[in-house]
Amino acid sequence: MERREFIKTTSFVSSAFVIGFYLPTKSKASDIQTEAKISEPNAFVRIDKENKITFLMGQAEMGQGTYTTLAMCIAEELDVKWEDIEFEAAKPSEIYYHAWIPAMLTGGSSSITVFNDRLRKVGAALNIMLKQAAAKKWQVRKFNVKTENSKVINKITKESFNFGDLVEDLASVKVPTDPKIKPLNECKLIGKPTRRHPKEAWAKVTGEAEFGIDIRVPNMKYAVVIHPTIFGAKVKSFDATSALKKEGILKVKQISTGIAIIAEHWWTAKEAVNDINVVWDEGAFKNVSSKTLDKDYSELLNKNGNIMRKDGDSEKAFKEAAKVIEAEYNLPFLAHAAMEPLNAVVHDKNGSAEVWTGGQLQSIYRDVTAKVLGIESKDVTYNNTYLGGGFGRRAAKNVDYILDAAQVSKGEAWPIMTLWTREDDIKMGNYRPLYKNKAKLALDKEGKITSFDATVVGQSVVAGTPFSFLEKNGVDWAQWEGLSTHPYDIKNHNLQAITPESPISVQWWRSVGHTQSGPMVEGIIDFAAKEAKIDPIEYRLDMLTDLRHIHVLEDVAKLANWKNRKIEKNVGYGVSFVPSFGSIAAMIAKVRIIGNDYKVEKVWTTVDCGFAFNPLNVENQMISGINFGLAAVKYSEITLNEGMPQQSNFYDYEVSRISDAPEIEINIINSSDTTLGGIGEVGTPPIFAAVANALFDATGKKYTNYPIKNIG
Repeated sequence: MERREFIKTTSFVSSAFVIGFYLPTKSKASDIQTEAKISEPNAFVRIDKENKITFLMGQAEMGQGTYTTLAMCIAEELDVKWEDIEFEAAKPSEIYYHAWIPAMLTGGSSSITVFNDRLRKVGAALNIMLKQAAAKKWQVRKFNVKTENSKVINKITKESFNFGDLVEDLASVKVPTDPKIKPLNECKLIGKPTRRHPKEAWAKVTGEAEFGIDIRVPNMKYAVVIHPTIFGAKVKSFDATSALKKEGILKVKQISTGIAIIAEHWWTAKEAVNDINVVWDEGAFKNVSSKTLDKDYSELLNKNGNIMRKDGDSEKAFKEAAKVIEAEYNLPFLAHAAMEPLNAVVHDKNGSAEVWTGGQLQSIYRDVTAKVLGIESKDVTYNNTYLGGGFGRRAAKNVDYILDAAQVSKGEAWPIMTLWTREDDIKMGNYRPLYKNKAKLALDKEGKITSFDATVVGQSVVAGTPFSFLEKNGVDWAQWEGLSTHPYDIKNHNLQAITPESPISVQWWRSVGHTQSGPMVEGIIDFAAKEAKIDPIEYRLDMLTDLRHIHVLEDVAKLANWKNRKIEKNVGYGVSFVPSFGSIAAMIAKVRIIGNDYKVEKVWTTVDCGFAFNPLNVENQMISGINFGLAAVKYSEITLNEGMPQQSNFYDYEVSRISDAPEIEINIINSSDTTLGGIGEVGTPPIFAAVANALFDATGKKYTNYPIKNIG
């Protein structure tokens, strides 16, 4: 690692020593020299004289364990006492940019895969410097000092310094350019099951943790926005005369997305919605329903699309096939439905501004606020809070809730919290796209797959975003992900995609494209195995060539005692195998039929993420992903009538409940000391087909339309 890539700043801040390093990104890795003017490193540690040790986090914490696991990187190398660590969300800066895009980003199950090595080197560098500073004070050689529990210890005299005692001495110590990190077998934290850091966990238990919705600043006001109920509708006119007569209503104004009501209290603003008459230009989309969309998508499904993968001679393979298996898959729009409603506080200070919110795209949200207010980004102070769930929603590609907040606050004297209702969130779009897919397999006389054809119809999630580089040959990332890259050895393919236009905003949803490709690939392969009269796990194993893949699938079969599974009436078992985000997951679900309903009783899953950095968090995220996915398997969907979403809250946009949670048994395989895969999204895709295939096993019926609400 070159010095210019490693060292960006060391400085005193309020009698504290700050160390960090510059992390080059694909877009920012040009020849950048050390610049004293940059006072915030991409990842750094702050130590003050009182021995307060603060880790500043460029990644957002939304329940996925990022703070704890990233802190493990620094703490492991620094030899800091784990319980003493404090956390602080870093302010946006280009030196926190993600490796994928020129912006701050928490998403794509990438925080550990992208940042772990570099953060460990921050800890290692500071550890070396502390030992050098102490050795100089004691006038001993470096190998005569060691670090332990936030102390530097003289091996000869047993004297010790707290890290904070050496703050002033660190300024004269040269920063190492390429510090060595510990071998994994010497690590005390990394690779060990580690609970959430006690500071974070306790703050959440006691209510001290600050989420966006908790923000209170002096003289703060509240805003509600009346949004259109029909996608694409625009305000023609409005009359707020009655609302403005009500006590506590401060102002009503039009913004780009609707009508904003500013009040002393949020409920006052919410109630005033009923007193404002808005006339809408409803547009042509008012005639669109789920039924008409289904018809339109069906017509598109029979057209030629953009090629995502074409190899071999698919046409010949189908002509020579002994059997052809076909299936159509329908997957609805899905809302993210995070527990904390969307919100942001913006204070326009006439030339500068301050923002408080929980976001996955901190620098982009800061920049959007600056643009709306007509100021420079450097004049916006952005404060990122804890996020009450994200699943991709708080990385809004159309920056909708931030745009609302900035426009509401523009030109106003007060800091204003713009708080969306649950209904706003469910009805305003940014959904996982609606997909209508068809798949076709050619089988030879032995039942082996000789060709795989498929067409995906669904809106683009990356067009017009910093992720547009993931579009290939006009095929969207969420269309090809997990489909053109499926793990099976099949010689012939003709895989296509068609991208319809729509005013319904769509974006990434937990696991992105794998939630449409996984159900289709793993579903139709089970149909082929049934036709071939071959065990579905053996059928898959015969098509796998990667040893990691084979080991994971074999392991889950052993975990579930697959070969000796108990055969019961109205009980089925289904397998699913979905590599995603650099990790590999295999899953077996057991379902029990109860009349026209069913219960997922148990799920076995094996996951290989290369090296499990924090096995406990791997386990927690797999459990989370499975239960999150079960909602989409059995309950969740957004439907349309007359251009309007028909769901609005948890009573009609159903999600999994505690009673739905199955028993889950997990095994983790560490296949590599050097490879790290993501984990936050890996548990979601396999549960779709695992359940559908279990129902197929129990009933003999093919389930290809989600959600699977009724099996009668």
